[in-house]
Amino acid sequence: MKPKWLPNMMDMTFNEFPVPTYEQWRKVVEKSLKGKSFEETLLTQLQDDIVLEPMYQSKDIEACKTLVDQPGTFPYVRGTKKVPVRLAVSQELGAATPILLRERVTHEFARGQNVMHVVITNKMKNGEKPKCEETMTSVPLFDLEDVQKAFCGLDLSQLPFHIDTGVVSLPLLSALNLVTSKLTGTIGSDPLHQLAKEGNMNYSLGCSYDLMAWAVKWAKGHHSELRTVLVQSHVYHNGGASPALEIASALSTGVEYVEALMKRGVSATEAGESITFSFSIGQDFFSEIAKIRAVRTLWAVIMNEFGATELGQKMVIHAKTSLFTKSKEDPYVNILRGTSEAFSAAIAGVESLCVSPFDELVQEPTEFSSRIARNTTLILQDEAYIGATVDPAGGSWYIEHLTEQIAEKAWAIFQEFERAGGMFASLKSGLVQTKVETCWNQKVEDIKHRKQTMIGVNQYVNKTENKLAKQKSGKAARNEYFLRLEDAEDQPIKGIPEAMDDVKKMVQQNTPFHQIHHLLQGNCQTVKIKPIVQRRLAEPFEQLRIRSNHIKEQVSEPVVYLVRIGSVASHKARVDFSKELFQCGGFKVEESTPVETSEEIIDLAKKHKLVVLCGKDESYEKVALPVVKQLKQKGTQIYIAGRQTDSNMKQLLEAGLAGAIDRNTNAYQFLYDLQEEIGGSKL
Repeated sequence: MKPKWLPNMMDMTFNEFPVPTYEQWRKVVEKSLKGKSFEETLLTQLQDDIVLEPMYQSKDIEACKTLVDQPGTFPYVRGTKKVPVRLAVSQELGAATPILLRERVTHEFARGQNVMHVVITNKMKNGEKPKCEETMTSVPLFDLEDVQKAFCGLDLSQLPFHIDTGVVSLPLLSALNLVTSKLTGTIGSDPLHQLAKEGNMNYSLGCSYDLMAWAVKWAKGHHSELRTVLVQSHVYHNGGASPALEIASALSTGVEYVEALMKRGVSATEAGESITFSFSIGQDFFSEIAKIRAVRTLWAVIMNEFGATELGQKMVIHAKTSLFTKSKEDPYVNILRGTSEAFSAAIAGVESLCVSPFDELVQEPTEFSSRIARNTTLILQDEAYIGATVDPAGGSWYIEHLTEQIAEKAWAIFQEFERAGGMFASLKSGLVQTKVETCWNQKVEDIKHRKQTMIGVNQYVNKTENKLAKQKSGKAARNEYFLRLEDAEDQPIKGIPEAMDDVKKMVQQNTPFHQIHHLLQGNCQTVKIKPIVQRRLAEPFEQLRIRSNHIKEQVSEPVVYLVRIGSVASHKARVDFSKELFQCGGFKVEESTPVETSEEIIDLAKKHKLVVLCGKDESYEKVALPVVKQLKQKGTQIYIAGRQTDSNMKQLLEAGLAGAIDRNTNAYQFLYDLQEEIGGSKL
């Protein structure tokens, strides 16, 4: 029986509670801030000069141009489908040899994978002969025989592909056509992406576009469900690009490809249907959702202007969790990063997803790390039911507003690239590289100052971290494989391929792929630009830890002694701050017992070379000056934790204080300079 005092929830309307205005709400909030600035305290600066408000309202989406009611409706901000579609599990598949690739494919497809996402070697992407020393997570395919070995016994007609073939796809595409009656998915070339990453290309741009058109026309007649053009953003993302810059780079690349194809007799709709986009998904959860929604919208508008029908306007998106956000230190945290990024991608409505194994930076991924990565997507679908709803983010005032903002910023950059002559012209002039470098500098400064937290890297360092257990490497098998290639001589070939059938005949004769590429290149002039440097946010602090280990081996272990002044309540905050700061640089941290007087401090600290005083400002006024004078005479380097008044700081510096550390300190530069002083300069 319901108690008499319990209200009937069906009768409650909450009309008795007046709805406050934004101004009323802000007035109450400012009062609670007790004099602190509303803007400095509650507004957050995101990338692309976007400001995150503490609260969003319905008025924030009233002017949104990207707002639509239903999924599957132009311009597809809410997705290209009207009903939920399962997210394809597209983990990257590489191996030391073609035979080991087949074994891995069989293993992964028995455990939930459903896209044949094969990673070929970088030399193959450049149209060159694969090399033994290339990464073991990519597979070398020398000729048709290798392709047959890799896919023997597999029903490829039932398995969609995802392969980045690099500059030109034709030799590998022809070989795959010979081992199956039906090709679906994406086996695509992306010459501008490869050029931006490598800085050079053996094909001329015009030649690569000619061969791209061959592939598109051939696929239309033979494998109608196959896409043969890729537009990837990974090189820009991993260089440090913001979401808007990443979108603009992808859009400009896509436009250049569409224009090139249309000049070669491909319609706008056919060009749109031939392209798959591939994006990296970073750590800013809501921005990444908005990024995918925004790029889908802008691409639809662009293709509509080209005159493409609905099928050509719809963007197909593959997503990959970011390499840029991953760390070598405390690598298990990468599992959490990957999960958050995968969640963003799933919410945004991508068609397929690759979750990178957490150990990919330090070794060949193990069976355990591969299983965790694969199961992340499966759990999002089958346990969290993310795919049960089309565009679950739709209607969120914040995400809809953020989508609009990112779209506007990306459109402005895209127009700048177009005014410069397009994506290739922008790469050649260095415009893209300059913008990526600017974004990187902004991001890395936040990391170095620890304004941007990376768990296990510049905050909450795991000092008891154990090395990862490595699995058996395929290095012996790869060495044996390349011994065979060394004995294989280039075949004498006459003539230059003039159509896809000519390429197919050469492949059937087991002509090595690199030789076919050489013939296709003809007398093309190579293309050279300044490549986009590939980076990761964790690198500065990873380098500090490496330096500290080298100093430990060649000089002595870097040690800092924290002096705890006063009660626990008086020193704990600054001790914790200092401990975290030094540990993220690989320093060993030792702490004193709580002390009160200058005599106690001097007695405890005199044996140490590097000392940090940690306490309240009032304590510093009593003990810091005599401590600094005495310890300085003994050759000790002394710092103080916390910002001090200018007058106090001047006095302490004159007495011999080395400096102060606080939340505005450039942690990376500070630790690097300390390493230089204690032996790092000798490395």
